[in-house]
Amino acid sequence: MELRTTREMRRNAQLDKVMLKKTDAPAKAQASQPKEPADKFSLSQQALAYVDEQNRKLWDWNQAWEERRQSRMDEILGSSQSKSKELELLEKAMDVMNKCLKIAASIMKGNRVPPEDLEYLMKNDPDGYRMALALRRENPDPKDEKSVLDDEDKNGGAEESGGEAEAPQVSAPEASSGGGEASSPAE
Repeated sequence: MELRTTREMRRNAQLDKVMLKKTDAPAKAQASQPKEPADKFSLSQQALAYVDEQNRKLWDWNQAWEERRQSRMDEILGSSQSKSKELELLEKAMDVMNKCLKIAASIMKGNRVPPEDLEYLMKNDPDGYRMALALRRENPDPKDEKSVLDDEDKNGGAEESGGEAEAPQVSAPEASSGGGEASSPAE
């Protein structure tokens, strides 16, 4: 039992010391903080020059990267604009080809096609025109086909080929297959 009591007394004494230190510590800490200087970071001139050089290199690299990025963006925009122009040209070419195919299909069926459509086909697809005439079927009851051309195509075709003498020659083969011989005695 004696050992136990001495142990308890030692423990209590230690606790008292710790408690006194804890109560004195905040007072000392508050008083000592303003007196102690803040942490300082000091560099030698050589280290400072090295840090400045690294910052300058990083700044230059960022500037060069930004310029490369901007030039790539300009290049992409320029190429997309040229591609959009190419697409417009291809779209126009496909529109012309589609109209020529419709006209040639009407000729091959043996139907009557308006003269401006024939001129358009001759101008834009001469091989297609010849092929359509070669493959034309006899049609005992030919239909009068409506023009597949827009007003823009009609005006453009009339201005460019308005004075050509081929238009009556083109309509003459059409008239001969549909009974054009009856009009020759009237002349």
